[in-house]
Amino acid sequence: MNQISSYPAEMATALAKQWKLCGLAEDLLPSSATLTTLLDVAYQASLLREEDDPVRCRIMFASPAHLRTVTSEKPRPQVLVFTQPATFTAHNLRKLSAAADYYRAVLLVDLNDEANLVIWGIALTGSGWLHRVEGTRFDDVALPPNLVVRAESAGHLVTASGYSRVLETHHGQLLTDGFDPFRSTWLSDRFAHVRTSLLRQFAFDEMSHPTVCESFVRDIAQSVIRRVLRLVRNRRHGGMLVMLPDGSRDNGLVQRWLRFRVSFQSDESTVLYRSLIVRLMARACEVGKAMRLSVVTWNDYQQLRDAELRRLDDDLVEFSHFLADMMNVDGALVLEQSFRLIGFGGEILGDMPVQTIYRALDIEAQQSVAEPADSAGTRHRSAYRLVEGSHEAMAVVVSKDGDVRFVAHHMNKLTYWPYLP
Repeated sequence: MNQISSYPAEMATALAKQWKLCGLAEDLLPSSATLTTLLDVAYQASLLREEDDPVRCRIMFASPAHLRTVTSEKPRPQVLVFTQPATFTAHNLRKLSAAADYYRAVLLVDLNDEANLVIWGIALTGSGWLHRVEGTRFDDVALPPNLVVRAESAGHLVTASGYSRVLETHHGQLLTDGFDPFRSTWLSDRFAHVRTSLLRQFAFDEMSHPTVCESFVRDIAQSVIRRVLRLVRNRRHGGMLVMLPDGSRDNGLVQRWLRFRVSFQSDESTVLYRSLIVRLMARACEVGKAMRLSVVTWNDYQQLRDAELRRLDDDLVEFSHFLADMMNVDGALVLEQSFRLIGFGGEILGDMPVQTIYRALDIEAQQSVAEPADSAGTRHRSAYRLVEGSHEAMAVVVSKDGDVRFVAHHMNKLTYWPYLP
């Protein structure tokens, strides 16, 4: 008789609850016992190695008949069916993960006639899903809303409905609820002047063109940072992004707090993002005009099909990769709030110790709890020191293990928010 670990059993219970809370179709989940077995085997596989490489794989619970009935306006994954299904074991996951690359394929799992889990095929998704972040345009291969289990690293499982995260287990914790500062009012308010400036720069004829709303600019900016954080997390190197008030180089804030491995001359090349966004807004309005839209919203933009918009989307992806690459260098990548590039490999100066930091218990930090600042690593403590010394600065710290913290001075407290997208 196989022994089931208690940890996956707890995860199965939490997942079923969270799945229901998300309003997802409950018939897409297997029974409690089967779900526990599925998670247990995936968990055990994540602890193994294949040819010295850690096991990373994606598993989708779906039957061949079900996949044949799924309809989608977007491309569907190519499904290859095994002539002989493989028993769903950690050993078989370890072997098959080498062929079903984590970034390009999903192993397909279902119950056989004896009600045992088997691996019956592979679905080819391509790697385009890696560029997908919440709220962005996504025209690549679509996954149905079935249960997907991703073995990210040893003991680190992410469960999802298709591509949408539902529950995560990491470092012995069940992370049931997303904790997303991007949804907060405080973060949006900090960048309101940037959005206003961009909209002023974007000149249009109200009689002949639609307009874009402020949230359009906000969502584009957030999609860039979401993608950067995802890239840095996946690389397992860690990094820090610092956002300073506009004009920080001119008023001496940069010189007072930072020393760089590389800093950039302050010319038009450092505002690449701003010019890209203006071009994107202009093209979105041109396409929207042809569709007789009066206002192009973010939802409208996601539905627009245009070759030039797709090229601009690709440019945004490349810009995100560029930012993530600079975060690979030890030190901080430093930008102004308008996304003007200042430098990377930044060393945060000053030796003023920070004794206490508050961990937000909700996205607006209406409730928080004090923690000793020295309980975090060197990278975190340097971020705390900068934000405590310059209250208008904000830092996002990514640990090697994938933990992400937003750090800001908020409601008269040095505060951090854990990021769980």
